[in-house]
Amino acid sequence: MASRLRKGLHGILNASHSNHAGLKSHGKDARIMEICQQDNLAKGAPMLAVFKGKLVLSAADFRSVWEHYDSDSNGYIEEQEIDKFLKDLFEAQGQVIAKSDIAGLRATLLECYDLNDDGKIEVAEMSRILPVEENFLLKFKLENKPISNTNFLRIWQHYDNDRSGVLEKSELEKFIVDLMKTNKNISIKPKEMEQISEEILNHFDKNNNGLIEQAELRSILKVPDNYLSSMKLYENLTRQQFSRIFSHYDANGDGFLQGEELLDIVGDMMRMVDIHLSIDQLESLCQSLLSVIDVDSDGRISKNELADLFFTAPDGRNPFSSLILNEGSSPST
Repeated sequence: MASRLRKGLHGILNASHSNHAGLKSHGKDARIMEICQQDNLAKGAPMLAVFKGKLVLSAADFRSVWEHYDSDSNGYIEEQEIDKFLKDLFEAQGQVIAKSDIAGLRATLLECYDLNDDGKIEVAEMSRILPVEENFLLKFKLENKPISNTNFLRIWQHYDNDRSGVLEKSELEKFIVDLMKTNKNISIKPKEMEQISEEILNHFDKNNNGLIEQAELRSILKVPDNYLSSMKLYENLTRQQFSRIFSHYDANGDGFLQGEELLDIVGDMMRMVDIHLSIDQLESLCQSLLSVIDVDSDGRISKNELADLFFTAPDGRNPFSSLILNEGSSPST
């Protein structure tokens, strides 16, 4: 029985679908869209009934499903929540799965979609399982935490299509469309768009140039202030202060800075000295940092490695300033 159900789940996940590229296990992909169109969908899984007859979920539908299964609102779908999702999925096909089969099915789902191998499903990973409309803001709005500087840079780069350093009329309108659909699934008519754009500019366009700049978009999205602004980094930084800094950026508490954590602290350090990097420049700078202070070459920064950088920098200088010069990158506009 367990083997048959696991084979069934593999069948669900194995068919090719062009919108689900980049899965961890090559050749495994989502047929959940087909499941969602079955006539018996609403019989045993009322939460999944929102999919019935839909080729693509709206951002609002996806948000409802995510919030239903992320029952503790921690930004992940974990063990028991995954189990609930799987039960609903199979019940929608008229199948009942025994408790003894759940662990194997969960392992199959994670094998296919848990791209970072953390044993849980994130928003981006769930969006590969379920067919959701393209909405760049959706992932960041569902993570149930403030938007980090790094994710803000990704958002900015997505909407600033021409890399002009400002959001012009068409770019602002695309942002507004995604924002409204993400929050309330509201489709905006042309006349309404003009009014909403005008209201946003009136409220957030501080220099009245008719454009939205980075600082102004930060206000719209309520991106938190730079954590390092409260620290006197260049006035006899204490070990206790340094420990607080490290703990703040070590989001998963594993004693290392890597990936997003490293991008966040480096980006905030640069902004402390009014250097505003693009996401590409920031990623390049982090690679330079790793090549300099990652002594054991494990691709992450330990507390001691970062301390060596902070406490050996010349007085009054940003510890990363020499890396900027060596990298040859220039501040983004």
